[in-house]
Amino acid sequence: MKRLLTYLSGALCLALTPVTQAGAQPSLVIQVPESFYQHPVRLLNPYLVYWHNRAEIAESVGLNSFQAQHYTTSSCQAEAQGQALVVIEPNMFYNPQTGVFYSEITARVYNTPAADSALGKPLMTVKGEGQSRGWLTYNVENFARQSYQQAFEQVIQKIQQNPAYEPSVVAAPVQTYQALCNSIDTLSQPKALF
Repeated sequence: MKRLLTYLSGALCLALTPVTQAGAQPSLVIQVPESFYQHPVRLLNPYLVYWHNRAEIAESVGLNSFQAQHYTTSSCQAEAQGQALVVIEPNMFYNPQTGVFYSEITARVYNTPAADSALGKPLMTVKGEGQSRGWLTYNVENFARQSYQQAFEQVIQKIQQNPAYEPSVVAAPVQTYQALCNSIDTLSQPKALF
């Protein structure tokens, strides 16, 4: 009987946990700058030429990762309404000798929707790294997704641990970030990333 009550109370606690977390998590706007869509990266291999479009995969994995952590997400192409804007800068590298995909996600979080805030300092900047083992000859996009997934898990964890997160993002009102999205798209990215 004690075991049954212990299992039932544990199951009840686990069932109520996502409900309480969902109410506490903010609404975010996710954006990958336009220049990452225009410049795919070549994954190195002596015998294959493979161009990886990192922006599309990183945006879809990013939206899914934040939603899995009970965030409400939207993109700049949709309504662009939220409590903060998260600008994602994805990078991918492939080591052909070991068959490992290395990814790095840099996320900059803005909480002011004005267009000129893109030129200023973001609220926080965090980096996450991931890796997955695979080959360029088979299912490349799946291995890239796995690597990006690990990087996004680190990014979300670092954002939540940042002391500026709670007062500046969770307590902020919902705003429209379309002007900031447009101004970030017009900024040029460093050539070292391409």
